[in-house]
Amino acid sequence: MAVLTRNYHSPFSQWNRSSWIRSKPMRRDTFSGLPFSPELVPLAAHPKILENYHYWITLLAYRLLAHLRFTSLLELDYINPVCHAITQGKLLVELSTQQKIDALRIYCDEGGHALFVEELAGQLTENFAIAEQIVTRPKFASVLDTIIEENKFNVSPKLIHLFFVTISETLITRTLNYIPKDMRVASVVRLVMSDHALDEALHNVYFRELFPLLWNALSSTEKVVIGRILPQLIWAFLDPNQELEYHILVQGLGLKPNLVQNMLQEIYTSEQVIRLVQSEARHTLKMFESAGVFTFPSVEEAFLSAHLLTGKVDA
Repeated sequence: MAVLTRNYHSPFSQWNRSSWIRSKPMRRDTFSGLPFSPELVPLAAHPKILENYHYWITLLAYRLLAHLRFTSLLELDYINPVCHAITQGKLLVELSTQQKIDALRIYCDEGGHALFVEELAGQLTENFAIAEQIVTRPKFASVLDTIIEENKFNVSPKLIHLFFVTISETLITRTLNYIPKDMRVASVVRLVMSDHALDEALHNVYFRELFPLLWNALSSTEKVVIGRILPQLIWAFLDPNQELEYHILVQGLGLKPNLVQNMLQEIYTSEQVIRLVQSEARHTLKMFESAGVFTFPSVEEAFLSAHLLTGKVDA
């Protein structure tokens, strides 16, 4: 392994003062406000939901619970094992001591995030009397399992996990940006989301700098294999979980299955889903372009087929 990190500038110089786990309290308060921003829940705008306040507010509560469960699993089962591997020097490239220490800082942050989202989930279920068992394992986990199984003879699961985590830490999703500014949302939710967003902004910088090092450490053959998997990893993370929303509407709200199927088809047209994924992936796609990911024709074709490229990536 070659040392490729001589010019590394740590984004964590103020970590002791800025990180939640080092400097901020656990957020506890009554739910005096919405549990989630309705603009981030396409189904919340459906006429069937809008006509019944109980449906509307309960759907928003379930959407928050799904986000919290998604976050907890992602941090503990996916991001932290990768951060542990980085601190142990088990990567494609040899990183500096400072980069390894910063990965351990991220490890601490992510453990803290899992703690505060689980605390918030408890407050949420108590306030809105929603059934926790309806929100099962996040979709990305089963999709990632399938991707790993389909590529088990071409690339190691650890390498796929590594690139999945790099993607997840560089995607800038609307939830963490929007909710802290939405004064209709309960203050306890806004504060937790703000704490999370501030930490993740530094993680984004770290992994954005790490990605080209990882990519350039691959052989040409590995770049083609991994490059064709990257768009699948983006979709695994960003694709709306319609199966979960079906269960929320049927089991959580008591709506008829046929009605729910029609509602999902009306809300989630392929064009709308593609636009959403393209929008939230744009910064990560720009990172790929800068690293030279699209220089391989078969990789570029994989992104085009996944509706993630329409030519040059927009700035």
